[in-house]
Amino acid sequence: MKRHSTWLAAGLLLFVVLACSLGKKSTKVSTNTSDSTSADATSAGALSELHMAKDNGNEEPGEETNSFSPGDRTIHCVAKLADAKAGTQMKFSWFIVDAGGSKDEKIRDIDYTTRALENIVHGHLTLPRDWPSGKYKVDVFVNGNLEKTARFSVL
Repeated sequence: MKRHSTWLAAGLLLFVVLACSLGKKSTKVSTNTSDSTSADATSAGALSELHMAKDNGNEEPGEETNSFSPGDRTIHCVAKLADAKAGTQMKFSWFIVDAGGSKDEKIRDIDYTTRALENIVHGHLTLPRDWPSGKYKVDVFVNGNLEKTARFSVL
């Protein structure tokens, strides 16, 4: 019996180690909705990086850019947390700055709560039609605090 207990303990330890190391480190937050990138620090430094990206064709962020064409139906905002903690409240607030005859208009908020080991979260919007040309921004909040703003253009 002692021999089986040793194997069982070793197996459980191996399982725990593998489960922890295979934890998902990237999360996408998606929604469908009908000039330069800047990430302006405005809060406590909960984000270590923020950028915009084109879709890679598999609903994941691909090429990092701040300029999109109207036909780039899906646009990603990628936020890297400085400290990955389960239960971190994220909000991506998407705005039209000046595009298609609209100014300073909110498009949509996307809320998400992180799970253990998630340090990269991306929110994206997909339009069923071409994006109107103009300027846009995404404000990213962490635990209710505005952390950074990413600006992008559709040309």
